[in-house]
Amino acid sequence: MTRKIVRSIIPIAPLQYDSAYVNQLARSLDNFIDEQRNPIVNLSNIPNESLANGLIEGDLYEANGFLKIVRANEVFGGTHLGTTAVGTVTVVIS
Repeated sequence: MTRKIVRSIIPIAPLQYDSAYVNQLARSLDNFIDEQRNPIVNLSNIPNESLANGLIEGDLYEANGFLKIVRANEVFGGTHLGTTAVGTVTVVIS
């Protein structure tokens, strides 16, 4: 697949302008255009689903290999374990 390469459309600065500034601007625009054509996204330190209950709406998390977004009114229960005891129990066998 071929792509049409478009170079900067900003002309070289005339003498009455600061040519260094305009040339830096042209390079910045070229870099921006290149980044938009070839975006590189590196998402690191994304929490997994077990930590999602501490996230807010719009945050990202990973669940079973899939990237997901916390939606409004989404509830993450997580795992809860509790024990209790009241009084004593006596077992009599006759």
